[in-house]
Amino acid sequence: MANWDEDLPTEAAALRSVPFFEGLTPEDLDRMARIGHRRSFPAGAPMVSKDEIGGGLFIILSGSATVQTGGKTHTLGPGQFFGEMALLAGKPRSATVTAAEPVEAMTLETMYFKPFLVKNPSVAVTILGVVAERLREVQDRIDSGQPVTSNET
Repeated sequence: MANWDEDLPTEAAALRSVPFFEGLTPEDLDRMARIGHRRSFPAGAPMVSKDEIGGGLFIILSGSATVQTGGKTHTLGPGQFFGEMALLAGKPRSATVTAAEPVEAMTLETMYFKPFLVKNPSVAVTILGVVAERLREVQDRIDSGQPVTSNET
């Protein structure tokens, strides 16, 4: 795949870091970046809370965030993301995410993303292919007896 990131605006380049979007063209990423919003969170501020519905996808542009789920904690930094299942399926959050330091994030809200997919079917087809691949990977893990984990928040 060609490396287009050098010519992309920050938001579009951030979108490329999300596996669901990595196969999209620069034009698709640019259109998608226009429906996203930058949000800032001061250190200690909750970004999302467990069992909350909505909020969509968050891509960390700067700073770091702490994810707490299932009694475990891990840290996300620039280029990392959370909320893909909230974006695609509207499922409740499975974790609480808090800004560990000041965080600048790009968010894609479900209420804007779904109409975007209707108007941009090539994006929907690309995402569908990635989702199908992920489901196959999970099925292969189940079939081989490997643990199935989720990083969804």
